[in-house]
Amino acid sequence: MKKNLIILSIAVALTTPAIATAVEVAGEKLEIYGKLHMSIDNSDRDDPAVNNDGMSISSNSSRLGFKGKIPLENGMKLIWQSEQEVRWDDSSKGNFSDRNSYLGLASGPHSLRIGVYDTPFKTVASKWGLFGDSVGERRAMLGGGYISGNQLNERVKNVVMYQLKNKTLNIQAMYAVDPEGSESGGVDDNKKSMYGAGLWWKTGNLKLSASVEDWIKHSKMEDGSAWRVAGIYKLGAHQLGVIYEDINSDTINEWKRSAYGINWKWKFSGHTDLRIQYIAVEDAENMADTSARKTAVGIFHKLDKKAQVYLAYGATDNDANAKFQAVDGGHGDEVKTTEGGNPSSISAGLVYKF
Repeated sequence: MKKNLIILSIAVALTTPAIATAVEVAGEKLEIYGKLHMSIDNSDRDDPAVNNDGMSISSNSSRLGFKGKIPLENGMKLIWQSEQEVRWDDSSKGNFSDRNSYLGLASGPHSLRIGVYDTPFKTVASKWGLFGDSVGERRAMLGGGYISGNQLNERVKNVVMYQLKNKTLNIQAMYAVDPEGSESGGVDDNKKSMYGAGLWWKTGNLKLSASVEDWIKHSKMEDGSAWRVAGIYKLGAHQLGVIYEDINSDTINEWKRSAYGINWKWKFSGHTDLRIQYIAVEDAENMADTSARKTAVGIFHKLDKKAQVYLAYGATDNDANAKFQAVDGGHGDEVKTTEGGNPSSISAGLVYKF
């Protein structure tokens, strides 16, 4: 009976107007949130073997989440979150709670979480990028290899993460065993692991961040490490950003390389802004003509505080031995290519957050 009551309460909450973001379930506050992101795209993979390029519909990391904080008698709080990607462009299904999901304890600015979570290395770039989950997405380049594509923007499994967060400082430190996951029901493989750390600092109009991670038996990089640093500065209607990353595998040349990016956002009216982003990946060690560049341009317009529409364009220019995609990660439909290809995509999108 109690289980049926909880299910009924969640169903009622989902049909309640969006202004109601929290309801009581079994006597505790349950926050329901989400992001709906759909787009109409037109893509060119620049691959002679492909003749079916054109329009596609994408559900771009649309998501639905539930989270809560439960006060404990000792003054601490139990914190939890369950977040699921929802795919509105086809009937594909994933495992429940396939996005950041955890159970943990919090006391003041400190918290400890266990579950599934984005690495700090990934988060530094996601907070820097201006085209999240659109065709201008950074993940086609940052964290990508010239053959394997997007690999080091991970949401790792079997995580233990400590976080200290206040108004000016955010520190994360995590450790995971079997971070890419194994067969359900098996004991976690302790011969596969990762650790990562990140720092975000804000003062005035300046935001600085840095992260590092180290892997043992990553599926593509094998053993190796990576680090990123980024900065964002706001000046009136303008926002400027820079980022640099270095990836260094112990054994695989594809994952011995560096990359950098710059971006600019100009809010030229009360509800509309122009965004430009450029990212370049340098040649991998001992591998000539494996560099690439991606340019993204977009106009974003807010319909209100929660909804926006946009028009975005992303294009990748590969050297002869590289096949970085035009779109790779976050955006629902990827835009692959062949060695030396110059793929591109233009997209009209609608985003609603609640």
